[in-house]
Amino acid sequence: MFVDALILLPVTVFLLWLYAYSGPRKLRGRAWLADRWPAFAAIAASLATLFGVHLAMDGVYSIHRSAWAVSAAYMVLVIVLGMGWLLRALRSGG
Repeated sequence: MFVDALILLPVTVFLLWLYAYSGPRKLRGRAWLADRWPAFAAIAASLATLFGVHLAMDGVYSIHRSAWAVSAAYMVLVIVLGMGWLLRALRSGG
């Protein structure tokens, strides 16, 4: 499972950098936190998915369990960050 988290790490770091880079520059305080909470939620949701799939597929002892867990964690990461980008677009009116 540790190796799966390491496989998940580069794409997660890139997507979080992209999310932060594409955001508004002049936010401070609560506005900054409100803009960044989907990134924090995406990290938590993808890790929970990774561990959850590993627990759900406990009887499977092959590479398939890791492939399912990592791909599901990627999908959750992209979905949650996509919702964050959607919230940004709705907030900015564009």
